[in-house]
Amino acid sequence: MPSNQQEMVTPIQPSRRTRNHFSPKSELPFSTSNPSQSSLVFRSTDSTIMSDKTEKTCPLCTEVMDLTDQQLKPCKCGYEICVWCWHHIMDMAEKDDTEGRCPACRTPYNKERIVATTANCERLVAELNLERKQKVQKVKSKASEGRKHLSSIRVIQRNLVYIIGLPLSLADEGQLLKRREYFGQYGKVLQVSISRTSSGVIQHSSNNSFSVYITYAKDEEAVRCIQSVHNYILDGRCLRACFGTTKYCHSWLKNVPCSNPHCLYLHDFGSQEDSFSKDEIDSGLYKE
Repeated sequence: MPSNQQEMVTPIQPSRRTRNHFSPKSELPFSTSNPSQSSLVFRSTDSTIMSDKTEKTCPLCTEVMDLTDQQLKPCKCGYEICVWCWHHIMDMAEKDDTEGRCPACRTPYNKERIVATTANCERLVAELNLERKQKVQKVKSKASEGRKHLSSIRVIQRNLVYIIGLPLSLADEGQLLKRREYFGQYGKVLQVSISRTSSGVIQHSSNNSFSVYITYAKDEEAVRCIQSVHNYILDGRCLRACFGTTKYCHSWLKNVPCSNPHCLYLHDFGSQEDSFSKDEIDSGLYKE
């Protein structure tokens, strides 16, 4: 049934797995094998470098630190680096047969403690991600539950006219009914939709008449059409005209994206005064 529907490219940062490895010592801002090297070089750099979005970044590789990185805390001095850079420091120190040291205070890293901490952090992050995912699913489920009662609701469309009693000779969804000698004389017709069965056959009554939905560009055009067409006698048949109603999209009711770009059903809440239950319409309580 017709209705009105309401319907940045972020640069991809390389993952740590795809970064170019530092060449030994020459590209590092420090040496892993010289404990006597002055730590003053690092005093002017805040160990917590913040981006424009207040995200914590690693002071060595300048990549954003994820939850695992932020939980690492490799040194008591408080100088924080990402897991990838810590592994790089330890690998370089092992090649030089020395101890991996904090770039800021030059204190040797406690490898066993940090490895255990990293494993615990990864497990914690996995648990947090699972919990976050479950919360999102719970919110979606609640939203879906909150819309289920709308499945039987029909909403009046003020720019949609439903007409009963037209002769089958006019059953054309092309340009015929849009012409000025027919429904085009009341305003701009956006769409003509003939009532059909589930198999696509035009629904018609015993007197060879059919019903049609006419969508106008403006509400006042639909009102003009109803006032002129209702109770009009055409080919011996009395026409009936009223505002058309539509229902809510099945996907929207389940709180999932609608995959049909041409969906004719509602994807937003209709006004309360224009909403009626299917039972109210069938019992005749809805009248225009």
